[in-house]
Amino acid sequence: MNFSKRRRKGFVLFLVLVMVAVIFSFLISIYSLSISSVSKSSEFRDYVKAYHAAVSAVKVALDYLKKRRDAFGFEPISYTYRGISVSLRITDECGRLNVNKLTNQLYYNVAKRLFENLKLNPSLASSIKDWIDRDDIPTDEGVESLYYETLGYKPSNKNMKSIYELLYVKGVDEKIFKQLEDYVTVYGDGKININSAPLEVLLALSEDMDEDAAKSILENRPIKNLEDLINLPGFSEELFFLIRPLITNRCNYFRIEASASYQDSLVSLVAFTTRDKILEWKVVQ
Repeated sequence: MNFSKRRRKGFVLFLVLVMVAVIFSFLISIYSLSISSVSKSSEFRDYVKAYHAAVSAVKVALDYLKKRRDAFGFEPISYTYRGISVSLRITDECGRLNVNKLTNQLYYNVAKRLFENLKLNPSLASSIKDWIDRDDIPTDEGVESLYYETLGYKPSNKNMKSIYELLYVKGVDEKIFKQLEDYVTVYGDGKININSAPLEVLLALSEDMDEDAAKSILENRPIKNLEDLINLPGFSEELFFLIRPLITNRCNYFRIEASASYQDSLVSLVAFTTRDKILEWKVVQ
């Protein structure tokens, strides 16, 4: 009898311990969920602050562009406001090659030279041209709808509306896109702004453009009159008239890159604009 009682007491004690363990585990879970919820709520709050700061920076840049219509160049800006760190960069889109112009032989040749300068496969020019042209006949090493149908889509056969559309083109992956995005655009009339074009783009303007002539442009910017190019070291009238149809010295299209960080949250935006309005924007981080 005593043994039986001891067994019952032991069993009851065991049940009590099990219940205590279950309740303790439950409380720990509730506590962990609460901590996690608070942490996520805090992270979301920090992200929202950073996001709105980046959007505000884009608006500040657009306001600057409206007021400085004669500006040739823009220095990067960084500042801190109420614990939020912001960086802002404005670049001229016309210093880049407009890929929507590759149906024109002049620009097609510039693209091939540019890709060679960037150590990329020049056949990318063919792929891009075939993506936007209206026919279904491959250009050089390019591809048309037959290739893309195996991937589940077709080439647009019209001008790209966003530079990110390049990611659908044969030969362009994330890595290649990163190499290209500072040198190509979809905005503007196609003429390349010699006051903002990088060396690689300047060298691609003509087979006769050498580094001496290209560096002369870089060293003497801003070029206020295109005819002044003729008098620069390394230039000649023949070279000037070869590149004249492709160049300009002004632009009304811009890329605004804004980043804002608060606590552990970072938001980066890219906006494409004129001096008066935003044409396209994207969160890139």
